[in-house]
Amino acid sequence: MLTTECNGEPYIHMLDGYLTWHWQYDGQVPAFPAVYGGAIQMFGRAYGGGETRNLALRMRAGQQLVFGEQIGWIAPGTVLEKENGPFFHDVVLLRRKLVRYFASGEMARPPRLVGTVPTVRADWQWNGVDWVTTNAVLTGAWHQPASRRLVLVFVNVSDQPVTAQVDFDARVYGFAGKGLSLTRITPAGKDDIVPEALQVLREATFPPRSAWAWELVEKKGGTASLSGPFQK
Repeated sequence: MLTTECNGEPYIHMLDGYLTWHWQYDGQVPAFPAVYGGAIQMFGRAYGGGETRNLALRMRAGQQLVFGEQIGWIAPGTVLEKENGPFFHDVVLLRRKLVRYFASGEMARPPRLVGTVPTVRADWQWNGVDWVTTNAVLTGAWHQPASRRLVLVFVNVSDQPVTAQVDFDARVYGFAGKGLSLTRITPAGKDDIVPEALQVLREATFPPRSAWAWELVEKKGGTASLSGPFQK
């Protein structure tokens, strides 16, 4: 495969991968992967140092996950560090479980968290001092229309649990009827959730330094519907 140094848009039809090295700024939105996700693979950020480097690493890795990028570019020893090694390990494992969405799927509109969601702020050290603020819980959504699957991704990059309501309308993506299975995917495995219990998931608590996803799949022979936290 052929990859680039950064993501020059005019060449996207000639290449397989784009280095997203300079996606480092405050207020970033995933406009690029929303358009080109699944058409080209995106990888890598510059992970700087500084006094807030540990929080900045979690913010970058979490944003990379929900944006659909391959996690890194970092020193290999990071995975052994006590401070961020377990978090980084979990984010990479979760991405591996969801990789088909990023490789051949489409980005959907991220779920919105309703309630008091704190923010975090760290110096990402891009071309000097570069302070970036994001929500403590980062969210993303990816869709595989052909296989009738959709996944919602959540990453709490902070040191505190966050409780909020999840607002997501999946009718936009064709889930309207009956026959939905819901699975919670964590770095450690999967847990089936009874569809009738969707209402209890309207309010969710996101543990500190954690990453997990809800996968929605239309059962064979049925049409899927969403209620509770996933339907306005």
